[in-house]
Amino acid sequence: MRRSAVFVSLLSVAAGASAGQPFGGSLHQMDDPASPPAIGAATTRLMEAELPSAGAPVAAAPMCGVNKALATTTRFCNTTALQFPGAGAASLYPSDIVVSNLSGVITDVDLVLPDVTHTDTSRLAVRLQHPGGQLVGITGSGFDVNEAPYPLVINAEWTFSDSAQIYALLTGTNGSPSYTVPTASNRYLPRVFAPPALPAPAPTAVVRQMLSSLEGLNPNGTWRLWAAQNTGSDPQPFGTMADGWCLDITTAPASGNCYFTATRTGSLNAGDVQQTGRVTRDGRPSLCGGPTKTPTLENTTAVRRDRYDFPAISAQPVCLTVTADFSQCGGNQTQIVAYRNYNPATPNTGHLADSGYSTIGNIAFSTRLAGNQAFSIVVNEVDAGQGCSNYTFRLEADTCQPPPAGDHIFYSGFQLVIPVG
Repeated sequence: MRRSAVFVSLLSVAAGASAGQPFGGSLHQMDDPASPPAIGAATTRLMEAELPSAGAPVAAAPMCGVNKALATTTRFCNTTALQFPGAGAASLYPSDIVVSNLSGVITDVDLVLPDVTHTDTSRLAVRLQHPGGQLVGITGSGFDVNEAPYPLVINAEWTFSDSAQIYALLTGTNGSPSYTVPTASNRYLPRVFAPPALPAPAPTAVVRQMLSSLEGLNPNGTWRLWAAQNTGSDPQPFGTMADGWCLDITTAPASGNCYFTATRTGSLNAGDVQQTGRVTRDGRPSLCGGPTKTPTLENTTAVRRDRYDFPAISAQPVCLTVTADFSQCGGNQTQIVAYRNYNPATPNTGHLADSGYSTIGNIAFSTRLAGNQAFSIVVNEVDAGQGCSNYTFRLEADTCQPPPAGDHIFYSGFQLVIPVG
């Protein structure tokens, strides 16, 4: 077992595929529906866009951070339209915004797409690149809706912000929120699941999942928006971001020291310690805004595992996001799980969250952590003896921002219903 660690306290696989068919390989080995199900007309319906009601829970204000009296928010825009006539890169790729004359450091960033019209938003993939090269996943996944009715928008305004309360996600028939589908004017949390690689020359680095990862950086320089439409089943959708895009950048003399991240690298080799069985992959990546899981034990076959213990990262509740890169592991044979209490004899107990499925690429999930809560991350084989030559996972959290309020996954205007019979 080889493991290394990197801590920082300050501060998505080739062209697309149809639902259930990830980029560059299979997302399954199914004893359990590890990949989201195909989405067809018989199991979908469009709903009127729903916004949070007056009685819906609202997150508290940030619990720490900068002195607001010293913070300034400035908007920068590139209003040139981005056209998506078919699969591939947008008509302007990348689209740049040059930011200058801002003093201080970044304390917050929101990305605004002010006028989006598109006939299937499950095909859109967007990444934001900071002038220093840091890459943040905004929206996009390795799956698309492959039968009518498709999730469409007309003149929608999307704002992506770490202070949003909902994910732009589509829930499948098995409860899997793996389809990234913003379909109404709203504020969304950035999120990519099993993200596809964008067309060259876009950066190929594993994305960060939070705009908070830019905290403390210099705001000035050339920011880049990499936007593309994934290849998928016919008919090919089309659309436009008619008014381009904008950045709302908040700066202050000093950052709020809110962003937490930790990276681990390891391998699963002969001679590593083992656990008794593994958690069943249910096809449902855990979310901070979604219901908790009660995992089942798939079997009692001994499999190799690595365990990483972490102390509490905040005295207040936070949303922890885990992004793993299993691209150097064997086909879909590696699993990652978060625990409040880990027991290798019963790995389905003490469970916090898991990715829901396995992949040969990148994968992500999130979980709520209570204040002062220590936790463990376990990486294990799916099938005994498969191993993994090298893997990496990254933890991220904004310790100044409470988790999304309540158990609302999304108010996107598009939802799946399971047919009777």
